[in-house]
This record gives sequence, structure tokens and C-alpha cells, in this order.
Amino acid sequence: MTPQELGLRQKSLSQAAPGIPVRLRKRLFVLMGLAREWDLRFENLLRTGSLGKWYSSVGNEAVTVAAAAALAPGDALVTLHRDVGALLARFVDPEALFPEVFEGGGAGPGDPVRRREAEEYLYRLACQMLGKAEGFTQGFDRSYHFGWIDEARRQIHVGMISHLGAMVPVAAGLALALSLRGQGGVALNFIGDGATSTGDFHEGLNMAAVWKLPLVLVIENNRYAFSTSREEQYACRHLADRAIGYGIPGRVVDGNDPVEVYLAVQEAAERARRGEGPTLLEAEVGRLRGHAEGDGSIEVVAEEELERYRGEDPVPAFERRLAAEGALSAEQARDLSGGLKSLLIGITDRARSAREPDPRAALPHRRVFAAASTELEAPERPCLAAAAPAGRRAEEGGATYLEAISRALREEMRRDPAVLLMGQDIAAFGGAFKATEDFVEEFGKNRVRNTPIAESGAIGIAVGAALLGYRPVVEMQFADFISCGFNQVVNMAAKLLYRWERSVPITIRCPCGGGTGAGPFHSQNPEAWFTHVAGLKVAAPAFPHDALGLLKAAIRDPNPVLFFEHKHLYRRSREPLPEGEVLVPLGRARIARRGAHLTAIAYGWMVHRALEAAELAAGEGIDVEVVDLRTLIPLDEETVFGSVRRTSKAVVLHEAPLTGGFGAEVAARLAGQVFEHLDGPVRRVAFPDVPVPFHKDLEAACLPSAETILAAFRELHYY
Repeated sequence: MTPQELGLRQKSLSQAAPGIPVRLRKRLFVLMGLAREWDLRFENLLRTGSLGKWYSSVGNEAVTVAAAAALAPGDALVTLHRDVGALLARFVDPEALFPEVFEGGGAGPGDPVRRREAEEYLYRLACQMLGKAEGFTQGFDRSYHFGWIDEARRQIHVGMISHLGAMVPVAAGLALALSLRGQGGVALNFIGDGATSTGDFHEGLNMAAVWKLPLVLVIENNRYAFSTSREEQYACRHLADRAIGYGIPGRVVDGNDPVEVYLAVQEAAERARRGEGPTLLEAEVGRLRGHAEGDGSIEVVAEEELERYRGEDPVPAFERRLAAEGALSAEQARDLSGGLKSLLIGITDRARSAREPDPRAALPHRRVFAAASTELEAPERPCLAAAAPAGRRAEEGGATYLEAISRALREEMRRDPAVLLMGQDIAAFGGAFKATEDFVEEFGKNRVRNTPIAESGAIGIAVGAALLGYRPVVEMQFADFISCGFNQVVNMAAKLLYRWERSVPITIRCPCGGGTGAGPFHSQNPEAWFTHVAGLKVAAPAFPHDALGLLKAAIRDPNPVLFFEHKHLYRRSREPLPEGEVLVPLGRARIARRGAHLTAIAYGWMVHRALEAAELAAGEGIDVEVVDLRTLIPLDEETVFGSVRRTSKAVVLHEAPLTGGFGAEVAARLAGQVFEHLDGPVRRVAFPDVPVPFHKDLEAACLPSAETILAAFRELHYY
């Protein structure tokens, strides 16, 4: 397909853009002036010591205001730290604030209710900038790191995290949700030229193109990433040239011309609404400020170049243009300038006097987890009497661990149309382990989606869709590969609820563990990477019943859940499963075997090995109680501590490496909470601190075995 067939074109920056109505031009101008005055006011607060840091958007107003103004109600806006103009265009009515500029009628200019709403948004936004209690994040996150979703008012705004390119997959996820709704919604995302070098830029835009998602991605290219010039960032002439590689239109626009930007975004949005997929727009602007005020980065711009940018400054340039067209009188411009200053001085002075966050709000009142439904309060099944010898395939009869997972997915897909499945090869092929075999025939390609090899992109898209009410389940082909999507898990999904109180109901399935001779990149147990991150739930079932019930609970949970399912158990663990609903609440451990002399605490495959070792120990007169954690976060301290108080001794075992493994956390909590009940040290049995070797004999030498676990039981029993 040629560029001409794709409709690609690059517009000369000197070519005049078609016109738009005068009233709309005035709206753009007032909003650009408001954005400029906003920055100047906060720059002044920084200089006077009232603010610790400021990222200015001076010079970007024509891009951000015009692009957001081209959106329709119900569209989604994803912003970064230079995009205050977009927020103002989306949430502030300039005609209500400055009706004198819009003489000649209109939809109620000067309406006191609309004016009050505009002023209240500005006040709350100023409180956000200053970290006040009435800001959008109540002081729990900084400046433009916030979002505001009010679907009743058809307002969707998702703000940034500091890992800037990471917002592209999230914006694509919002676009996916809007596409599935079938109401013509579009997502608009801004990105700087520097962040286009990140992997998330590629993964998010590529997946949006493949799935023809209604996404408009606008690059604000000021030619510098902090201090790094464009020549040191990319080799192509224009960043929009990359669009052809994704099979989508790309276009360069004059970022100092709000009319041109507005029309370009409007055209891209209309294309997206027709189901034709994303568009990449590159808006070239001058760099009038450094990366952050006072960091010295503006000094990398040569004075001659800086003077040229000042001459192209979009705010005064657009004022001159409107004046030349007769659309704005000198008196209106003068009155507006004074009105903007007066408005924002009043707003920021009021915000500076607003109450500070109460330190007591940090803990325990600010939630890390959203409350789960009470429907998950399910009765517990009895403990096991014994276990099959480790490594032996399950006997015939009952369901396998893998069949239980497949059943959980199918039941939740049937129960809730908001459940979506995403992952590599999960559709027609049924997944690497066939957990989703035949799913696409029943649920269709909209709900069972093959993804490219793009873990970060898939997880980010899941986050965006979850923000608008969907419940995505993302399959990592192997748990090891989640490292490629680490940022989206720990910095995006995990922190959203705590930052701005929006839950993210995603489930990430992680086929994990060894015992199959798969080597160091297909055998890891990386659960401890995530137990350290507040806001993530982590489950690791050992038996089919729990795999079924926990996965169903995870999908229904309003929080991000990492679901570690052990590959070695897929077809080796089998048990009868009841008909009807099976739910196992997250955060509830289970006594898998009763005992009196010591407690073995384990999860996943190691529960089976602990049970086998316990049976061997019973032959030596050592009565071992086995606690199956099932969920690592939240940890069921009541069950764990209760067991150890009864037996007075504890062995903690897991398949992951010893150092930094989750067993260390369990041991530390036991030492801190039940020390007076202990009759011996807490012992740990784990994989040595080495990668998983490939040869099965080498791997077996490293894995905790029934014999090594039994040795630990003996040592502690006779301590």
C-alpha cells in the first residue's frame, strides 16, 4: 500500500488552513490566553517560593487547546504535563467566563451556573497543582498526574504518569472500550517527541492500528527531549513519517496555528469514528521554555533559534490574526488580558489558602484496594487427607488444573459481557497451553483478541479498557515475559486507585514455574516482583478447585490481580469439581493438612511437595500441618499465625529463589507477630539464587524436593 493509497500527506507549514467559524476562533483564542496566563501565574509562584516545581506549557497552547476543542462529548482525553490547554478546552466554558468577547448571542454566554462550574474547575485544578486537599488527587499525586472520569456528564480524562510513553497503550485501551460500545467515541492522546522513542509508543500505536481503534495521537514536537536535540533522537525527517510503517495516516501540522490543528484533529477524529483506525499527527512547535522551569535546559537552544520561536509564539500571533480579520477589537483584547489576570490571581490566591492534606489521610484511610463484592464469601471445603506423589500425573477422573482455569474463563465470559480476553495466540489457536481453545467460536474476536508480541502494549490497553468498565484478562504466554510489561503493571495499574481513586479491574494470567525442563526464560516464579508493589493482588493456586474459584474471584475483583498458575500442575493436578458456582475469595489461605508438631507454609506446586513430605514425615512420627496460602497479597495472617501458634514451629517454602522470595516476608511477619509462640527458628526452603538451568537433572537438583523439605522438617522438629 502506497502513501497515496493511505491518504498520507504532509502539509507545508506555510500553506493556509481552511477557515472555521469566528465564534470558534474566539473560543480557541480565549482558551489559549487562559492557558498562557495559567502558566505565567504558576511560573511566578515558583519564583516566589510558593511552588516547588513547574513544567510550563508556554508555546504549546495552539496544539493542546485546538486538538481538545475538536473532540465531542463522550470522547476520551489523555494528557501529559504540557497539556493544560487541553484540560481548559475540555472542561472550561470561555463564553461563561468572558461573555463580552462573544457578543452576538449564543448558547447562554454569561450564564452564572456555567461560570460557577468553570471557576470551580479552575480552583480545583489550582489546588491540584499546589497539592491541596481539594485537588483531584487530594495531594496524593502531583500537578497533572490525575484523571477525572464522569461518564454521566460524558467527560473522560486520564492523566499521565511520569513514564511518558506509557500513556499510549492506555489511550489505545480507552479507544478499545469506546469502540466496543459502538457509540462513535474517540480517544485523543498527546505525546512529546522524546517519548516517541519508547517501546510503548510503538506497541500502543501498532496495536491500535491492527485493531483499527479510534485513536488520535498528537506529537507535540518542540525539537528537544529535555536537552537532547531531535538529531540525537531519531533519524527520520518527520516523526509523522513513521505512520506508514503502521499502515495509518500521518501528517505534519503547524503547531502554532490553532485553526490548522483543529481541522487536522477533526478530520482524524471523523476518520476514527468511521472505523478506519488511528491517525498520527505531528505538531511542530517552538521551544519557549525548558523541560522544567529553572533546570537550565532552555540554555541548549541557541539564542538565534529561540528568537525565531518567540517570533512565532502562537498566542500573540493568533491575536494579531483575529485582529486583522476584524474578529477581535483592541478593546476586547485589552479587557480580556486584564480579565484573565484578575481571574487567575483570584483563583490561585484562593487555592493557596486552601487546606492542606491531613497526614492522617495517608494511612489507613486512603485505600490501596477497592472493596470486593460480598458475593465472594464462599464456604470453605475440607482439608486434604494426603497428596499424590510429586511428579506423577493425575489419575483419571475429575478436572485438571488447566481445565479448571478454562472453565473459570468461560463461565465469567458467559456471566459478564464486560470480560475480555487478550494475549498471544489465544484466539483460533487457543493459547500456548490451550486454555482458551474454542473460545473465539463462542465469544467472537471482539472479546477474544490475539495480540502481537507486545506485553506492555497489551497490559496498557487492558488498563485503559478497565477504566471505562471492562474487565480484561491478559494472558502472558509465560510468566517470565511479564518483565516486558513491568511498567504498566507496577506504575500504571497498581497505583491508579491510590492516586485518583479509580479502580482497575484487570487480571493478568501468568503461567509460571519449572519442572518441565524449559530453561531460564520459561520457568521463573516472579511473584515476589509484584508482592512488593502496593495496589496489586497476587494469587497462586495449588489445586484445580482453587484455580477455578480464585480465577473467577480475580476477574470479579475491582483491583489488578496477578494470577500465577503453575505449568507443572496443568495436567498433573486433578480433582472432582462441584457443579454450579465455585468461588474462592482472594486473601484467604487454607489448611490443606492438619498437624500438631510444625507448620509448613507454601503455595503453588510446593504445596504438593509439602504434602508429600508431610506424609513421609508422618512415618517418622512428625505431624506436619500444611498451610496453602493460595493468595500472597492480601496475605491471610489469621490462618498462618493461628497455625504457627498451635504448632510453635514453621517452615516456609517456595519454588522461587531464596533471597527476596515471598517466604522472607512470611518469616519476617512470623518473627514479628508470633515470636513468643515459636520454639525454634523459622526455616526457609527455596530454589538457590541462580537462574533455572535447562537440563531436567540440573533443574531437579535445584528444586525443593520432598526429601529436602523432609530434611527441614526433621531439623526443626528436633531443634
